[in-house]
Amino acid sequence: MVANPASHMTVIANLVTARAAARMGWHEGAVAMFAVGAAHYLVLFVTLYQRFLGSDSLPAMLRPVFFLFFAAPSMASLAWCSITLSFDTGCKMLFFLSLFLFASLVSRPTLFKRAMRRFSVAWWAYSFPLTVLALAATEYAEEVREAGANVVMLALAVLSVVVTLALMVFTAIRTSDLLPHDDPFLAGTLPSR
Repeated sequence: MVANPASHMTVIANLVTARAAARMGWHEGAVAMFAVGAAHYLVLFVTLYQRFLGSDSLPAMLRPVFFLFFAAPSMASLAWCSITLSFDTGCKMLFFLSLFLFASLVSRPTLFKRAMRRFSVAWWAYSFPLTVLALAATEYAEEVREAGANVVMLALAVLSVVVTLALMVFTAIRTSDLLPHDDPFLAGTLPSR
């Protein structure tokens, strides 16, 4: 009942830990963290993907967190690559799952239309998944060395950078809208004791 797309963050944390452990040479710890993350992701994915079609369970303002759907398999792809030291078939399958989930979200712009009316901190949920997907695309392009893979890698990298820069600009412009208007620090006067 309480699971929502933001629940993917715990899965992603396990996978980031697995990647970091693999890079530090802690192979067994990396495999253990990957296994925990993968098991949690399978349960969460099945639970949440069933509800995704309706998508009315999440307020419109929070719908950018749906992008976390493809962040987890992207991170899993990178973590497994760090564990096995090659972008093997398992990594490719996770990467293609990420691309499929990304395409299924991008093909439903009306899902995000209401979320984009007014700036929200939730918009930052677009940046991390796109960046992780672009990193996985880079690993994939280095492995297969084909023109099509390079085009996908470049497109995702550019999209990630543009989205992150746009979010930085929107955040800088809209910061005053996010802060309470009765904040004594903004007014320059502190309440007396």
